[in-house]
Order: sequence, then structure tokens, then C-alpha cells
Amino acid sequence: MKRVLFVGAVLLAIAAVSPAGAWNYGDSWILPVAERQGGGWIELPGAGYNGASAWQASGPDGVRRIYWRLDQPGMPTTAELWKIEIFVPTAGPGNWQPIESQFRGAAGETFPIEPEIPWAGQFGTNHQWIGSEFSDADRGTWKATGPGPQAPASADPMAPGNGIYMWLKGGSWLYAKWDFPWSIDRAWSDLRVTVVPEPGTMAALGAGLLSFAGMALRRRS
Repeated sequence: MKRVLFVGAVLLAIAAVSPAGAWNYGDSWILPVAERQGGGWIELPGAGYNGASAWQASGPDGVRRIYWRLDQPGMPTTAELWKIEIFVPTAGPGNWQPIESQFRGAAGETFPIEPEIPWAGQFGTNHQWIGSEFSDADRGTWKATGPGPQAPASADPMAPGNGIYMWLKGGSWLYAKWDFPWSIDRAWSDLRVTVVPEPGTMAALGAGLLSFAGMALRRRS
């Protein structure tokens, strides 16, 4: 009976720091490529996630972009911290290229400061971009993005920009572009996004669970 009560208390503690709705911290979604703009695309059949095509492009281009959308059922509608991973294609180059946020999806972002992003940013803007690259050793795996250069390190509004997270919500878009004065040769496939709890919340939860566990053990002894 005491074990049942302990498990129940753990579940209640987790629920206490999880927001209302269909999602929970730690939930992940896989985002297929939603749209490609511009020209110069090379299809790499079977090189993407789950045997789908990956897409490669190279050279500066002011129009070319590739998009992923956080448009799947059950995603949070409030701003949350997310971790972003890339599926590394089994073929194609992996030059460094940033993934950028479009927090309000089709509505875009207010530049230089998007008021719905709860981060002060740096360089005079809170627009977020996080670097990614890969090597042959990474092929066929999920690889984390970052750190930085313009991605918050924590939920602190004044957090530095060398982090591994982005503030996003259901309906946000992510994209990569070739609008740079240098050449990028890069293949892309799906992204995996995971909503993560704020570090302070997890610390408080851990302390609470340890305290409860200690009381339970003392009562049993």
C-alpha cells in the first residue's frame, strides 16, 4: 500500500509542474520538410528519415529556403523551450548552417524584437537561430543542434545566446536559408523537436521527490 501511495505522489508531483492540456514535458514530434522555396534543389531519394528523400542545395541564394512546421496535434500553444535535433541524411554534404525561428508561423516575427518570445536576446534582437552541421560519422542518426549562436541557454529572459534551446509554440515554423555572402552546401531531412521543462522547474521537482522519498523511507524503517 505504501508503494502505491509513493507512486501516486510521484505522478501528482509531475502533474503539478506539467501544464494543462494534451502534452507533457519531454514529448517529441518529428517534423517532415513542409516546403522548399527557390531553385537549385537536388533530391536525394531514400537518404532522409524513414527512407524519404533528403534535399540538397548549394551556393548563395536570396530566395532559397527550406521550412518545417510545428503544426501537429497536441503541441503546446504557449511559448515553451524546445530542443531541436536534425536527422542526418545518409547522403549529401553537411556544411554548417543555422536553423532560424519564425515564432508566429505564417504571421512571421516582429523584428528586431518579437514580444511573444520571452527572451531579451542579444545583438539588439531576440530572433533565434541555432547552428547545425554533421560529418560522415553522424549519418542515419539524430544529432543535436547548437550551442548558439543566437539561442537562449535557459528560461531566464536575460540568458546568454550560447544555448541549445529555442522558444517556440504550436504553429511556429523553423527554416534554413542560403541568403548569406558565403557558399553553403547542405542536405536536409526531418527535424525532431522536444518540449523541455524550464531547468528551475526540474530542480524543484527533483528536490521535492527526493524529500518525499526520504520521508517514505523513514516511515518504513
